[in-house]
Amino acid sequence: MANLLFPDFMDQAANYDATEGFWKSKLDHIAEVNGFLYTPYINIFSSNGHKHRHGNPIFSAKVNATNRAVRIIQEQAEHPDDQFISAWLDSIVIDEAKPLQELVIALVLSEETLVVAENLISLWLGKTLDAESMEHELSKLLKTSEKFSG
Repeated sequence: MANLLFPDFMDQAANYDATEGFWKSKLDHIAEVNGFLYTPYINIFSSNGHKHRHGNPIFSAKVNATNRAVRIIQEQAEHPDDQFISAWLDSIVIDEAKPLQELVIALVLSEETLVVAENLISLWLGKTLDAESMEHELSKLLKTSEKFSG
């Protein structure tokens, strides 16, 4: 059985906000250990000020110094033993002169998928691996996660 974290994050605004806070604390720690600063880059508010709480993203972080970002997409588990993680590199245009290099991580949050996600974030934002090396690491880390991704 999966060791799910925040399995009810979509049920109430307070649960969602607590999950967001959890991700912020994880990114704060990774940033402190690796010596970088980050800011959110995806607007999660509608024009009337209403906060979107749909999990895409549950959290975003952009490092201006390296023009890199990470977007966390958290999905709700459908069954108590659901475990899922996927990740890929993307390029998004925020500033046409300099497209943002983005690591996207989609997951059902569990103790196991969190370890994989933290490793990926550290490699991309902290160690700033080149895209080819990062693709190799994605392949390795996600392959090891297959043992719990069913």
